[in-house]
Amino acid sequence: MTYHVLFSCSKSKSQRCKDNLIWSENTTIETWRKSWNDISNDFFKIKDLYSGRATKAQLKLISDHKDAIPYLISAGAGLIQITDESSIPSYDSTFGNPGPSFEEWHLLPHGGLSKIKLNEDDLVVIFAPNNYLKAISKDPHIKLISDKLVAPMNSPLKNFCKYPIKVHPRIKEVLGIASADINTELIRMFLQNGESLINEFNQKAENLPPKPSRRKVSDEELINIARDNISKNQMDLVRFIRDSLSISASVERISKARKEVLNK
Repeated sequence: MTYHVLFSCSKSKSQRCKDNLIWSENTTIETWRKSWNDISNDFFKIKDLYSGRATKAQLKLISDHKDAIPYLISAGAGLIQITDESSIPSYDSTFGNPGPSFEEWHLLPHGGLSKIKLNEDDLVVIFAPNNYLKAISKDPHIKLISDKLVAPMNSPLKNFCKYPIKVHPRIKEVLGIASADINTELIRMFLQNGESLINEFNQKAENLPPKPSRRKVSDEELINIARDNISKNQMDLVRFIRDSLSISASVERISKARKEVLNK
């Protein structure tokens, strides 16, 4: 059995892109493909181009697994089967406005799902942000993989997925991770031990006590709290704000407030 694992690209990249590979309001799928195909140099290895933590971690995780093949879901390139020689130009493109529509995704330079070649026992595993799952769901070749597809139960792929995986909304709490790392851990657990390990953590999440009632605060108040507790490291500050002060604030907001205080 081979696992064909699809994971998402990151917006952050190590290399600047050329102006004609920045998707603007005037860009169409046709002009984008032409600009992409006109690039004759400035190609970069996939492992070196994307600098986002989750993308780098997922690529290494999948590449290190002897029975897995990594594929990158890109809002600028399409679907890239990654080998040691895979390289593309740097670009700036996201789903939305401006950017390709979900229906256009499979028309991007590297194509879509039709490039995946499956044997009888293979599985296609996809844990990624919803926008990427929605793009996959709009690919006209989705039925080519649907009877081998493993994906979250409550996602845009739910109607196409033969092997839907339940992901408890509070699973990150029992895993002790940030939201940005959930898909990395889901991929890791599935490759390690299939659905059973994910279900084990789902059950732990099911047994969590009710969430504490937390109040919302403005950015200004959050900055003041960070200033008063600047001696705490980031994770201690997160726990203090959420657990001791019962404040509702994301890790990203708290980190931003702390950095603002440190940079003054």
